[in-house]
Amino acid sequence: MTHEKQEGLFKCWTDERVGIALLAEVNLQWSAVPRGHKWFDWVKSFTNQGHFSSVSYYEHQEFPTPSAHQWGGCSATLLHKVARRAKSGGKDESGLGRFSWIKIRGRDIRQQESQTDGPPAGPLDLVVVSAYRPNKEGTNAGSVWNYQRNYWLSKGVTMDPRDKLTLDLVDLIKQWKAEGCEIFLGLDANEDVSYNSPSSFRQAMRSEGLTEAILRQHQGPYPATTQSRTTDTPIDGIFVTDGVCVTAGGYLDFQQYFKSDHRGLWIDIDLEATLGAPPVTSPSFQPRRLTLADGRSVDRYIKAAEAGYRHFRLPQRLTQLAEDISVQDGYLTANQQDRFNTIHRQAYEIRRHAECNCRKLSMGKVHWSPQMQQKWDRLHLYQLLILGYKQVRTSSRKVRRLLKKTGLSDAWKLSEADLQAKWYVEHQAYKEVKRKRAHQWRLEYLESQSAAVQKAKKGNIKARSRRTRVQRMAQKEETRRRRRAQGKGFSGGLQ
Repeated sequence: MTHEKQEGLFKCWTDERVGIALLAEVNLQWSAVPRGHKWFDWVKSFTNQGHFSSVSYYEHQEFPTPSAHQWGGCSATLLHKVARRAKSGGKDESGLGRFSWIKIRGRDIRQQESQTDGPPAGPLDLVVVSAYRPNKEGTNAGSVWNYQRNYWLSKGVTMDPRDKLTLDLVDLIKQWKAEGCEIFLGLDANEDVSYNSPSSFRQAMRSEGLTEAILRQHQGPYPATTQSRTTDTPIDGIFVTDGVCVTAGGYLDFQQYFKSDHRGLWIDIDLEATLGAPPVTSPSFQPRRLTLADGRSVDRYIKAAEAGYRHFRLPQRLTQLAEDISVQDGYLTANQQDRFNTIHRQAYEIRRHAECNCRKLSMGKVHWSPQMQQKWDRLHLYQLLILGYKQVRTSSRKVRRLLKKTGLSDAWKLSEADLQAKWYVEHQAYKEVKRKRAHQWRLEYLESQSAAVQKAKKGNIKARSRRTRVQRMAQKEETRRRRRAQGKGFSGGLQ
């Protein structure tokens, strides 16, 4: 993927506020990048609010593709708040890069009181799938159809690769639906998805309860989704089950964000209604990097903004535009309006980029949970005790509180060398659990909190009512009256 396409893709995700991004026919040489790490690095550089990706590509070195360029491949990516719901991911087990999928966590309705005598229902999850169905058989030896055909023949399977993909998708859809999941499938079908023949891909999906979401929202005739087609037929589609609440859908223009012979497809879904419950997430607060109290960040912001203005020649372009408008008595032509909007957009992006790089922030990058808090407390305790040996002023109250909270009551007796060794061991353990367990611990904590809230809402837990000041005074007065009546606490007895 070129840098231009990468920038256009990320701009599309930003402008359209994308939460679920599915790409088919990525056409990346993944074998040159082990395990697709480059894709994850690209997405990570785009967003600092979290993402979850699953990629699928051709992995068989014993069956090399005839072409130096590897066609096909799929990716599914969850962005921002939707990524926090990610439950699991997977890809085509055949290693042909035909599809990839992510399961989004929904409401677990096993915990609800069943009103019927039937079997307990499962979790109401949403599975998003990105798939690429190869084009029909052709003379090109380097086509996806041919190297998939060669692979299946080596396994003794003579079925057409297109039909084999449809069959495998149907089997997976049946499995997911048996688990109680809703399905969201976006793919390049290389076939008219509005065609209603019994042998069509659309009919195969309809037999499993999936309908094309965009065609369901609009009436025909439908535009072509690729420029290589001579007829107006959509070969790309988004198929969903009835439980996916689609509110809108449509097509983007050709080459709207980057050069491609395919249109971008989009739909809006009500995620809360689809998953059966509002998202179980913690409130997210992003601190401002640019603060007037920090003079160094202000200086960095001004220098970066000025460098950006000089690079794009914004002052000269604005001056020229103002002179042209003054000659025209303040009237703006359509071309001048576009020039002004471009300058305004570039100036905003320059200031935004300058603010993002004027100060480093290290907080908020690790998922919080009670277990992670214990790790932080132990590290903080050792750090404070080490600082004490270095004659740095620390809070003795904080040290005593951490000694009691962590259970390390004898840590203050250790020597500086022992504290350094303890800190190193704790730091290595912290880095290990941060990488492997932090996200899972966070999900478990959120699930426990959500279960407690749902239980309280059902009336199983009654919150303690706070007594008002008047109630407390009335109770004290009642206590005094009883004590007077009993003759307790007064030297003179009952008056």
